[in-house]
Amino acid sequence: MQQFDVVILGAGFGGSLTALLLNQIGLNVALIDRGTHPRFSIGESSTPIADYLLESLSENYDLPQFQPFCKYGTWQERYPQLACGIKRGFSYFAHEPEQFFRQKSNHSSELLVTANLDEASADTHWFRADVDHFFAEEVQKSSVVYLDQTEVVLAQSDDWTIQVERRGERFDFRAQFLIDATGAMGVVPEFLGVERQTEFESCSTAVYGHFENVIPWSEILDQYEFDRSEYPFDCDQAALHHVLSEGWMWQLRFNNDITSAGFVLDSARNARSANELWQNLLSRYPSIQSQFEEASIVSPNFGLCSTGRFQRGWKECAGPKWALLPNTAGFVDPLHSTGIAHTLCGIERLVMILEQCWRNSDELSVALSHYSQSIQAELKLIDALVAGCYRTLKHFDLFTTSTLFYFAAATSFEHQRCNEQKRPLFLCADDVGLSNIISGWLSEVSKINDKNVSEPDEIKRAILNAETMLKPWNRVGLFHPDVPNMYYYTAAPKTEPQ
Repeated sequence: MQQFDVVILGAGFGGSLTALLLNQIGLNVALIDRGTHPRFSIGESSTPIADYLLESLSENYDLPQFQPFCKYGTWQERYPQLACGIKRGFSYFAHEPEQFFRQKSNHSSELLVTANLDEASADTHWFRADVDHFFAEEVQKSSVVYLDQTEVVLAQSDDWTIQVERRGERFDFRAQFLIDATGAMGVVPEFLGVERQTEFESCSTAVYGHFENVIPWSEILDQYEFDRSEYPFDCDQAALHHVLSEGWMWQLRFNNDITSAGFVLDSARNARSANELWQNLLSRYPSIQSQFEEASIVSPNFGLCSTGRFQRGWKECAGPKWALLPNTAGFVDPLHSTGIAHTLCGIERLVMILEQCWRNSDELSVALSHYSQSIQAELKLIDALVAGCYRTLKHFDLFTTSTLFYFAAATSFEHQRCNEQKRPLFLCADDVGLSNIISGWLSEVSKINDKNVSEPDEIKRAILNAETMLKPWNRVGLFHPDVPNMYYYTAAPKTEPQ
């Protein structure tokens, strides 16, 4: 029986990176995956803080092969064979059912928020089939034991026993510590009987896939002869959001002519088939439909994916001999592109805990308890930020205000990490004052949403109140850009990690 310090289940980028980091600090690690690479995966949109965290981990643990992923320019120089997309920021466009998109005065149907100054320093969309495969290949070059196409059966006494079956061969591993990076499968909490987290303010589902020949949104705007001269960046070089009455659509463009696209609905479940739902939504929004006139789905192989309720989680995220990475611990919604950054933040914290407390079981138990609580607090904050946006889908000016709560939290987190070298929880989830005002905003817009008709003065008052509430965290000129709804720069500078 092979003995390991740590066994990690799941070889997405998170599991692979964690294995390499633990290997760098001298632990004996095995990484096991039930599938193989390359494979389809969503969750592709990076952010400035994700780039910073990955660069910091790469530097602090001597894994320089990952540093080029932190900027579009260096990615293209070092790994042009790995598909990705330019992400200059976030773009939002408000649509009304059964009508073509209309560009309104003062950009009141548009919002563009810039994250970086140029293409070379831009964030990226990760084409996960390529990126996850690269991370797994780096594991295979290391001394980490890597097994794909492998099924496991868990048992636990003092240590973990993992019964492994791979290509007809069966054998056992023993591990002191087990990390679950299996995402929604949740192999470890399922085995342990951990109670599921069901209390979420958000409630959404999705239908999605990867497409080729999707017409860029900028070309549709040009066909309508709409003015894009005041846009701070190409609106397609972004996490592009089409904001709808019943939800929103994401579009992430890669440089291999593939676009990740999905409708996310403010609903508990999808009653229709994936194809029927997709076609119905396209027909309701003719300008978006124009983008897909010649498009065809390229992955997954079976066609469009359709989910049940997105929101999921566990009430415990770690124990004395186990821990969940953030995407296994829970998931809220892709609206704010929090997935990659939250995963990296959790990996950083967990690896530091194991590095500092590995030989002291009492200290390790305390630290893992704090880790579990921190992940729960972060998911709760993300949930409140997302729910505030869903409550305001009917009023785009309120919706844009709701997004500013996310940008205030994100830029405050970036500032503390990049400029002050502090280590707050993700999105400053440990800042009680910020958490309270986000909860207060959610309560306020929920009351407005419950009304059949909202008075314009009530909405104006709510926006003014939001500006006052966010003042202590408004570091980047939110609410009053030089051009209405056009933010030319918001992120903290991409300084060298400390």
